[in-house]
Amino acid sequence: MKKLFLNFVLFCTSVSFSQTTLLPEYNDFISGILQHNPLAKRANNEKKYAELQLRSSRGNYDPIVSGNYDQKQFNGLNYFTTLSSEIKQPIFTNQYLKFGYDYGIGPFINPDLYTTPQGLPYLGLEVGVLQGLVIDKRRADVLKSKAYLNYYSAEQQIQLNNLLFESSQLYFEWLFSAKQISLNNYFMTAARKRLEGIEQLAIVGERAIVDTIEAAIFYQTRLLDLQTALMDNQKSSNDLSSYIWQNGNPSLLNNNYKAIDSLETYYNKAKVALAENLNLANAQNPILSKYNALQNVLNVDVRLKREMIKPILNVKYNFLSNSTSAINPVFTNNNYKWGLNMSFPLFLRNSTNDYKMANVISQNNSLELTNKTNELNFKINALQQNISILAQQLLNSERSVNYSKILLEAEKLKFDNGESSLFMLNTRENKLLETELKLAEYKLKFIKTTLNIIYLNGNLNYKL
Repeated sequence: MKKLFLNFVLFCTSVSFSQTTLLPEYNDFISGILQHNPLAKRANNEKKYAELQLRSSRGNYDPIVSGNYDQKQFNGLNYFTTLSSEIKQPIFTNQYLKFGYDYGIGPFINPDLYTTPQGLPYLGLEVGVLQGLVIDKRRADVLKSKAYLNYYSAEQQIQLNNLLFESSQLYFEWLFSAKQISLNNYFMTAARKRLEGIEQLAIVGERAIVDTIEAAIFYQTRLLDLQTALMDNQKSSNDLSSYIWQNGNPSLLNNNYKAIDSLETYYNKAKVALAENLNLANAQNPILSKYNALQNVLNVDVRLKREMIKPILNVKYNFLSNSTSAINPVFTNNNYKWGLNMSFPLFLRNSTNDYKMANVISQNNSLELTNKTNELNFKINALQQNISILAQQLLNSERSVNYSKILLEAEKLKFDNGESSLFMLNTRENKLLETELKLAEYKLKFIKTTLNIIYLNGNLNYKL
């Protein structure tokens, strides 16, 4: 009955390996993430938002058309009719070029509003000669939007960098779990064949019955290890499935997916990628680009707040037409209208403190940038130091695997000649499996370290 149960479990395990579907190789996996994952599409919208914001701020320089019409009728008499229309074009900061037309007639019209029946065209200029001469809110919005374009581009890269880093780690964790399955399946198969051989020898009396029990226990241990590896692979598959999308829907993975390339293949590719990325400066990291872009925004805000401390003094000058034709106006220096307006708060508490607060915010961002730069430098240096130690661990682990293989082959030969015990053979196999798993673990760690360096460089060059 127990043997029947074991055969059933073995059959289920073999079925799980027979129904396989290829998982995309890593570079195709990365391309699929960038094209189909909703988080990648969301990240791309960050730059679109910045471009729309820049267009909106430039819209503040669009011409402004305004008009006003008034008429009064009382007891059958037209008291007055007035019309004023104007096109106002912002030029640079607080300066406007104006072209307008005034019309006013009627027996009771305000004399200031009276014009000839042809109306009164005018061409004018309005200038803020103190506050707003250097920079105003309209100009500041454009400058901020240009800086925000870099800010949101950096934010887009940050989101894509996080997405590719997390999905890449899960991909190679899944590949490591597949390697665990492969190793455990190989040693489980070897244990099963040994159990069958010892059972045949025990039948003819060449092996003790106790050897079959020990071989059966060892086979069950291998089977349990394989089932644990299958469960780990299922968990890795579930974690990875949330990153793979096709046609707007997630593509669910399961534990019978098979990778095109092995962990060893990507380990060799990672060594090449590591050499390329170790020499790069982390100035490309989008986190630093984001802080720099924000610093430019804050610098514009400081300039604007400093400008707001100045008094308001606006000068207006209009050239008036004395022509009888409203279609072909004639402007001269003898006909004009001008004026000015001025305002100035006595204590300046609002504008000066706004300026000081803007300065504090700008300084804080600069300090955060310095701290973040140092933090990234420390992380890069730590990873570079870890790489040399990890390289030594890999060499030592490869030696251990080779030594374990030699000892296992020698133990097999001794066992076949009756000079060794099943216990010693199983011990040698355990050691080889242990060293193989440890080597695969170090290779995964090396790949992850390479990915971490790519992540800190922030160049999105994740393809291996």
